[in-house]
Amino acid sequence: MGYARILKDKNGRPSGYRECDGEVAFMPQQQSYENIFRRVKIDLDTMEILNHDFIKDKERVYRKGLLLRGITPEGFHVYNGVYIGNHQVIYTPYGDAKIAHPASFEALDDGLRYDRPFPYSYGRDEEFAYFFTGSTDTKHAVRLKACHNPKTFSVLSEQFAKDDKHIYSQDQILKKANPDTFEVLKNYYARDDKHVFFVNRMIEADVKTFIVLEDGYAKDHLHLFCRGNLEF
Repeated sequence: MGYARILKDKNGRPSGYRECDGEVAFMPQQQSYENIFRRVKIDLDTMEILNHDFIKDKERVYRKGLLLRGITPEGFHVYNGVYIGNHQVIYTPYGDAKIAHPASFEALDDGLRYDRPFPYSYGRDEEFAYFFTGSTDTKHAVRLKACHNPKTFSVLSEQFAKDDKHIYSQDQILKKANPDTFEVLKNYYARDDKHVFFVNRMIEADVKTFIVLEDGYAKDHLHLFCRGNLEF
């Protein structure tokens, strides 16, 4: 009997799948009390490791070692670091993303962690714009109900997005922000023609003299701020 090898995706990242003597199983590293071992039926010649949880061949797609019945491998691919799927279904790392129109879905960013403990990502289909974050118990992507024209929706930074009517801080509308004049600064600060913002809130600062410094600090001609809070 040979040694089990960890199967890796096309970027060299290890998956939860192992191969030994021509057999493949899902067996991620777990705590000793969690014994997960699921052998999968897979054609080695057409096998493709998509990411940690997903594997496919010419006939099948598996998630965490479980066959996705009725899901074709045709077009099943990684969109970014959060979304994966095809014209039939889209998944997040936690489950079905509940995308209304998978065939028209597109990810709007890389789905990276942005130096945070949880991944998050925007996406859209022909009817809705979506936001997913791993920091909540919600397994699916949340529809941005205020966005009525997803064709105009775009990602400005890891913190901000916009459509033709609103600015969004993650999945929340940034109140009083003007999408026509909104400008992303650095360190999670932003401004429009009348207001200054930090993350998801407006701060009392003079727009014309406001500048961002380093390490979360910013100032206007009268005040100093640290991470959006007034210092003096």
